Amino acid sequence: MAEASLIVALIGFILIAGAFLKHSSQKRGYPLTLILLLLGIILGPITGIFTPGTAENQVAVTSFITLALILVLFDTGSQIKIKSLFRNFAGPTFFGILSVLFTIGIVAIPFKFLLGIDWTLALLFGSFLASTDLTILGPILSNIKLKPKVEQYLELESTLNTVVSAVLVIILVNLIKAPVAATTTIISESLKTLLYHIFVGAGLGVVFGVLILWSIRHMTLDELPHIIMIGALFTSFAITELLGASGIATALTIGMIFGNSKYKIPNIVSSFGGELEIILITFVYVILGAIMNFVILKSVVFLAAFLIVLIYLARYGALKISNKENPKYNRFYLISSPRGITCAVLTLSYAPLFPNPTAIIGLVFGVILFSSLSLFGITKTLPTRA
Repeated sequence: MAEASLIVALIGFILIAGAFLKHSSQKRGYPLTLILLLLGIILGPITGIFTPGTAENQVAVTSFITLALILVLFDTGSQIKIKSLFRNFAGPTFFGILSVLFTIGIVAIPFKFLLGIDWTLALLFGSFLASTDLTILGPILSNIKLKPKVEQYLELESTLNTVVSAVLVIILVNLIKAPVAATTTIISESLKTLLYHIFVGAGLGVVFGVLILWSIRHMTLDELPHIIMIGALFTSFAITELLGASGIATALTIGMIFGNSKYKIPNIVSSFGGELEIILITFVYVILGAIMNFVILKSVVFLAAFLIVLIYLARYGALKISNKENPKYNRFYLISSPRGITCAVLTLSYAPLFPNPTAIIGLVFGVILFSSLSLFGITKTLPTRA
């Protein structure tokens, strides 16, 4: 009973701290998610009070993180206007794909030899690190005065690289578990898998989005449309994933259906979703900080530093090639690349495929920590005449 009471007290403390920190971040401009990350580090590796990183908690932690990701994607989608998306789609798409490919390539080549692994595992390791994190980036961007086009550029790029990197991880994991001999077969199967994930995921998002929107339009407040909407959103994500497509694309598309609808969404739906998102994100980043293992990080610190340099170099190269229209924002776009939820979930799920999984986890979490903390100086990278 005492142990249960302590857990309840810890949950209460995290919620209260999250509320105060959110207010402080809005008032003073601090990046909320990074402060929550530091709180998790204090509660986890420093004091040992909170230990969500144990093996028996991995499924629960991954599921919890996934719920937060779904809500963030829905929220992002709801703010994307389709007319604007079609006008500005090419830039972030080209940059997002180029950044993913450059990151995977520039990481895989040296680390194949440094870690003594085969090429497929080296590419898988690079894929873990290819996505930026919208759950960290989104709240920070909302606290900075930016042109809508600049903010949307990063949101679209982050969403796209999350989908592409997650799909590439799945393709590579399947290749490891069931090797394919012919190179042409590998390329063909990979392309089919990628297209299936994205287009089927988005298509299901349209279907589910229209159905959910139609349903809540015909509900009274007594029928709890906000609960139905959130439950249907989570269920839609799960169904898409079970069908082998991208739940990420589905959640984003449902958000776009809601955001571009002429029907006025009841305030209780948007406010409830926003509050639930804040609660989940609060716990996600405390959890992410708590599962940092500084013993492992210390053992790979020099490799992690080299890895971080490579990742920023890959992003810089992608920017120089793709961002000809607005080069004055290149420094801002370069720093706006935190690794977080997707990297953590993919790494924790598939690190056991590597000969030394603890080293892989240490390297990835070193990148997550550094790339997140670097955002404290993000406003200094904005052009003087934005």
